[in-house]
Amino acid sequence: MPTTILLLLSLLLHVVAFYFIIVLYVKYSNMKNLSDTQRQILEETENSMTSFLIDMKDENEKFINTLLRSSNERVSNPINEDSIELNQDSYSEREQKPKVPNKTEIEVSSNELPGHLSGIDDMEDIVEITQTSNKNKPPFEIEALNLYKQGYTVEQIAKRLNKGKTEVELLLKFRQL
Repeated sequence: MPTTILLLLSLLLHVVAFYFIIVLYVKYSNMKNLSDTQRQILEETENSMTSFLIDMKDENEKFINTLLRSSNERVSNPINEDSIELNQDSYSEREQKPKVPNKTEIEVSSNELPGHLSGIDDMEDIVEITQTSNKNKPPFEIEALNLYKQGYTVEQIAKRLNKGKTEVELLLKFRQL
């Protein structure tokens, strides 16, 4: 009798072991299939990215060639004076004012410079720096704090001071109000 119990126990353990072996094999085959599909997807992605990059390279080369051709055409076809005079005449006709040559135009015509360089000797760079002095107006920070203490909301303060809502909020947070 004890040998029958041991034999049944051994048989039961063998059945359980075979069951786990089958389950592990199924999981292994599923993982292998998943790995194969991921490898395929990766290869397809690499192929599509490669073709996209090749297309982009071709388009960039075409664009560069077009730019080079257009810049070469501009250099080879300089602006002639007749077209500039025509443009100036059509502009003056639109304004309906008689064109009176000034001193620089007379000098340029005597030196025979192209039209696009007329008045080059008389050009000056003028830089104006203007600062508005608001001595009567308090700084933004003080004004915002005063408005907040008077009970205005952040949105109202931002509208009144022509500042951003976030800027006003940060100012109030830094001042811990």
